[in-house]
Amino acid sequence: MGITVFVFDKRVAKAQANYGVWVGREIAAAPKNAWNKLESSSPRLRKWFADMRKTFPLIGESDPDDSYGTEYCFYRNVIDAVFASSIGEEGVRKAWKLAEKHGLRILIGDELLPAAAPRGKRDFHISVLHGAKPDKPGVSPNVCFVLFDPELTRVSPSTARNWDLEQVETGAWSNDPSILSGDRLRQWKDQLAARNLDSLISEMRFYRELIFVRVTQKNGSSMVSPIMELSHRLGLPLQVYVNLA
Repeated sequence: MGITVFVFDKRVAKAQANYGVWVGREIAAAPKNAWNKLESSSPRLRKWFADMRKTFPLIGESDPDDSYGTEYCFYRNVIDAVFASSIGEEGVRKAWKLAEKHGLRILIGDELLPAAAPRGKRDFHISVLHGAKPDKPGVSPNVCFVLFDPELTRVSPSTARNWDLEQVETGAWSNDPSILSGDRLRQWKDQLAARNLDSLISEMRFYRELIFVRVTQKNGSSMVSPIMELSHRLGLPLQVYVNLA
């Protein structure tokens, strides 16, 4: 059994509740008998493949016994690559690195990988490759709050939840609130600080257009009310997530 990854242009896909469904629709809508033609794919995907084939050549271009020979299927906005299980992690890492280079994204199983590929030898976990990630003993479940300034982002309500997660996962952040670019976000931060709730907060990150707050599940009920009250008062949309990694 091989390791299948889908490489795609997220700018074309835009925000999706389920990128696997979107990929399936793209494949289903593709012209029949064109999946094995490189020209079926967009120029950006073709550039990714041109780099990828240097190490993981198309099956038929390599020796039949070469485990690096890879099956590719070409669609307009998606390339489907199947790596041999024996070199699956190496293939995923290379595909991921080149996807970052060309401004593309990787879907493996139902997992959308972060835009930035890992730099260390093994500083990532992918369920398809490594199995389900075990819970860390002694770590309490968490509740996370994400609020953003709609005047800065222009994000529609229907895509806000996915956009928030994308930013939290891949966006640049800091512990220094000076990174915030919106007055309302700075006001929210200052007003929350005035309530002396720091001891209940496990983590707070500042992004240019949003604020991320993590608390333990035990403290979640104590934080919901003040966070929601301030967000409502300042007109900042709020999303709540449970057990984010």
